[in-house]
Amino acid sequence: MPRLCSFPVSDSPKRGDMSNNPYSLRPQTFLSPWLEDVSHAQIESLAVQGGFSGAVIWKVSAHNKSLCLRRWPQEHPTIDGLSAIHGLLKHIEQTGFELAPVPLLTRSGQTFYLNEEHLWELAPWMPGEANFLEQPSRTKLEAAVRCLADFHRAAQRYTYAGNGQRKAVSPGLHQRMTTLQDFQHGGLEKLWQSTRSANASPLQELAFELLEGIANSLDAVIGRLAPIVNQPLPLQWCLRDVRHDHILFHGDQVTGLLDYGAVAIDSVAGDIARLLGSMVNDDIDSWSVGIEAYCRVHPLSEVERQAIVGFDEGGSLCSAANWIRWLFVDRRSFPQANALMTQLNWLSTRLKSLNSRSGASKACE
Repeated sequence: MPRLCSFPVSDSPKRGDMSNNPYSLRPQTFLSPWLEDVSHAQIESLAVQGGFSGAVIWKVSAHNKSLCLRRWPQEHPTIDGLSAIHGLLKHIEQTGFELAPVPLLTRSGQTFYLNEEHLWELAPWMPGEANFLEQPSRTKLEAAVRCLADFHRAAQRYTYAGNGQRKAVSPGLHQRMTTLQDFQHGGLEKLWQSTRSANASPLQELAFELLEGIANSLDAVIGRLAPIVNQPLPLQWCLRDVRHDHILFHGDQVTGLLDYGAVAIDSVAGDIARLLGSMVNDDIDSWSVGIEAYCRVHPLSEVERQAIVGFDEGGSLCSAANWIRWLFVDRRSFPQANALMTQLNWLSTRLKSLNSRSGASKACE
């Protein structure tokens, strides 16, 4: 999985192993850094981990407030990384952005603490539902993209450990190009070999579909990415993993923007591509509506518009390859089987459009 920060952290404490069964814990005991009396706190286990990241969350009712207790996975973030995330959340709150769950201070004045070899945080429970796919509309699409643009404007001047706004080659685009070129020089064949060696299963058949989709569009996507990958772009702190299920709605109004675990410095084009790709797939008109809604809040240059295409198309290929690597090379297991199949089927659908150019490409031409 991607590292949290775009800068090296060498002096953060290491965290060891513990049981992978978080539901045997008594989470009330982990509220004590924030609450002097935890006896009346009511805690609801959601019985699921936070997406595929390995985070675990509980909904807490205490002092007439709804709160979210989060246990981060051992692997990430580092202590420095979580400090960067929390600093960003505090910064955007101070600029007037009110849709992020800003962590609460412990009684000792910290925003998180280390216990049972995990980092823990407590934040407000954000209202609303992530229901765009079930109840889509143009109004909600525009509201979601405006929310993202508002976040980018709020985060524009944030710095942490000397890392902040600058103009340079996008690390995300460069990473995608490097990965795609590796596919051309044997990397894709290695994924084919690992997948063929696995036992026959519906998951293997779906992986074959993804590999075929990568192979069919690889050269064309590299060709569209090449003119922009080395172009300097405005860089700033971005989400890097924003999707439809991170945007909460009440009616047509956005009530929350969730999940800051992958924040790092890159081009805002990457966030736009990730969000719109997850919301509208390859519908050209919806891509155009979304990009224009974003530009009314946070204007984009022509190069940034083209970078959206590179992030969307290159990201689709790299994401598909990552899942195949995790499943058939690393032999990782994911307990959310239905969510996994949904994600892979969605990627398969996206890849089928790339031979004839994606909705993002057509909308940005």
